[in-house]
Amino acid sequence: MMTRKPSVTATLLRYLATASKHRTMYPAEHPLVRRAMDDLVQVVDLLLRDREMVTFQIHEDTFFLDNVMLPEESLRNAGFLTTCLEREIGVFQIRRGIPAEEIDTFVGLLTASPPAVRAAGGPAALLASKGASHITIEPPRTARPHETEIEVDPSNAYQAGHTVVHVLRAQAARRQPLDMNKARVFLSAAIEVVLDNRFTLLGLTANRDYDEASSYHAVNVSILALLLGMRLGLQHEQVMALGMSALLHDIGKVRVPQALVNRAGPLSEEERAVLQRHPVHGGSILRDMEGLGRLAAVVAFEHHAHHDLTGYPPLPGKARPNVFTRIVAVADAYDTVTCARRHAARPLRPELGMKWIAAGLGTIFDPVAGKVFLKMMGIYPVGSLVELNSGRLGVVLRPSEQFVDRPIVCLLRDGTLAEVIDLSADSAQWIAGGVDPEDANVDLAALHQQAAS
Repeated sequence: MMTRKPSVTATLLRYLATASKHRTMYPAEHPLVRRAMDDLVQVVDLLLRDREMVTFQIHEDTFFLDNVMLPEESLRNAGFLTTCLEREIGVFQIRRGIPAEEIDTFVGLLTASPPAVRAAGGPAALLASKGASHITIEPPRTARPHETEIEVDPSNAYQAGHTVVHVLRAQAARRQPLDMNKARVFLSAAIEVVLDNRFTLLGLTANRDYDEASSYHAVNVSILALLLGMRLGLQHEQVMALGMSALLHDIGKVRVPQALVNRAGPLSEEERAVLQRHPVHGGSILRDMEGLGRLAAVVAFEHHAHHDLTGYPPLPGKARPNVFTRIVAVADAYDTVTCARRHAARPLRPELGMKWIAAGLGTIFDPVAGKVFLKMMGIYPVGSLVELNSGRLGVVLRPSEQFVDRPIVCLLRDGTLAEVIDLSADSAQWIAGGVDPEDANVDLAALHQQAAS
């Protein structure tokens, strides 16, 4: 899917940001400035080694390299992105053979004040006046690049989710306004990945080696909710609102003593009561937000209330939780019971988590959302370790569209992924049952990394 090395791309954006920052702080001949420029020249040469030019475009707080969305790089270089937009740089194209002097000129443009850039006739005119012929500048565009051909590296999108969660939790803990635009960057990237191939993100969520207080849980719940919302036929803005709500559903835990949140082992009744206040805290944190944040406040407050309102906190005067709450509740519960929870002895295997969801339809879970989730995930969800009737072990790669109990499986050989088989097309083989990776001494996290690579 992604053909360019994201590490090189990230390095270029970071070095551009560093070089321009140092240029504003020190004289041009200062060692830090010269070192930053030398690093920048080297990474430009590396990126252009196998191509004639690179084109970066900014759209809705997100960098694109050609038609490849760069969510993680956009979040980590948000200051540089703002620097570009303040100088009316929406697109910059760098061609092979660019001399170091022109790179230096471009950095000079980035450090010039916005009024000075406008007085020179704009960024393109300023570069032209300096004789720069290997860099093309265009103003911000309203349309995304190559709208029908957007590419996103799934791993990059997934990592962007973790970055967003860390930022939002830190802001909430400091009682600062939450930067919802950062969440939109992740959600836009995740939706693009899902539209291309939903199984790639399902595979990334399959690593269960974390606890429900981690950023993995928030990102996974958001991805599962996005998938479920799209299966239920929600429109784009509704899916964005749903994903935002799922990403923030546990934000209230920043107001709970972290020693309690991170406590290993079971909790006392008093401690559990304190922890169960996190939905109230979450609703309070999000209640004054506008736009998507308003719905997120409702979901944060209600996500443990249960479909039949037997959960917590009480919802007087309501017959059911909000429909988005009911969707998020299914995703949250599945990810919680199948991850390495701190407050439980052992997580459920994925197929047992699905059985637990099925048993709660109509009581804990909305029956419609729950049934669609079961169909979407299959009896043996992506990432499950299973044993076939032959005795061989395999990892589920994707569910079958026709048979929920006959997914596509990659068999193991010597502890690594080997042969892929489609059980829906092979009646001689079937799944005898799920297997606990710990019991089978299988490093499932390593297998997921192998599959992703």
